[in-house]
Amino acid sequence: MLRNVQALRGIAALAVVLAHISDPTGFENRWLAGEWNWTGFLHGPGQAGVDLFFVISGLIMVVTTNRLAAGDATARRFLMRRAVRIYPAYWLATAPILALFLVAPGMVNSSADDKPQVLASLFLLPQPGLPLLMVGWTLTFEMYFYLVFALILLLPARGRIPALVGWGVVTAALAGLFADSANPWLATVGAPIALEFLFGALVGGLIVRGRFVAPALFTLVGTAGAAAALAVDGFPGTWYRAVPVGLCMAVVVYGVVGLEQRRDRVAPAWLQALGDASYSMYLWHVLVLTALGRVVLVRLPADPVVHAAALLFSVLMVVITSIIAYRVLEKPLTALLRHPSLLMPAWTRVRARHAA
Repeated sequence: MLRNVQALRGIAALAVVLAHISDPTGFENRWLAGEWNWTGFLHGPGQAGVDLFFVISGLIMVVTTNRLAAGDATARRFLMRRAVRIYPAYWLATAPILALFLVAPGMVNSSADDKPQVLASLFLLPQPGLPLLMVGWTLTFEMYFYLVFALILLLPARGRIPALVGWGVVTAALAGLFADSANPWLATVGAPIALEFLFGALVGGLIVRGRFVAPALFTLVGTAGAAAALAVDGFPGTWYRAVPVGLCMAVVVYGVVGLEQRRDRVAPAWLQALGDASYSMYLWHVLVLTALGRVVLVRLPADPVVHAAALLFSVLMVVITSIIAYRVLEKPLTALLRHPSLLMPAWTRVRARHAA
């Protein structure tokens, strides 16, 4: 088990939460009274939580499928498991936004130029604007990578990393043609940010081969490089985000995994638990923050102490609701869909075992 990777997932989710709290047109400036803007400096670094997620996703795909046999059965099983992992929890989080959109479409992603497309949003297909659940745009890239990786699983294990590198080369070439395309499908396959999955996959290849060199040094260098890259005001372009930021994140992940595997230095249990709930946090935090803003925070007085307390309270509520959503919704639902026999009454399962 890659416990440090799980902890990094928790850090990535928190970073995204802070990015939305600190957005110039977002949570703090919109819902809290007063002229204070204490979180604005976190917006750029917070966005890099998405880049860290993509790197980790590439790593996990390689590590968890390393011993699987090649073939279409493996590819189908992989896609089914990923669909069960992604879609049900995503649909639950999207449901209240869909209901609002059907009643008052102008209230959903009102600042976007293109209105959400319902079917594309539900199935995480590329679309011109943001999906109903705004963070779903990243899951569109996740599903695209899963499709690519399913094709990779048709190959023997020794050919998968070279094939992924080939896909990366093709992606880089397509980026020059389609990165700014008005066609969302072409823009997706030509997006440089997809290369971050490849960087994670390369780290995964090193992990399954047990090749760890100077993990503390790589962790330090990667962290310093990421800090320097993120110190630039915003992301100068899609290539900048994909390469300096994405590569530094990959170096950090490599170093942190090496610290666990070679030095037995493991992240604290609470951070690993936060990583367990990271997907639920990613899905639900915008809804939680919006509900807090509309119902509670907009009524608070303009006072610096109240302002600081409201920010801390909001982050705490996001963490608490995410853990609850993970334990009550995401985890049981995923287990149920992966093991439908759990729906059988206990006495039916006993009879089935005896019959066998």
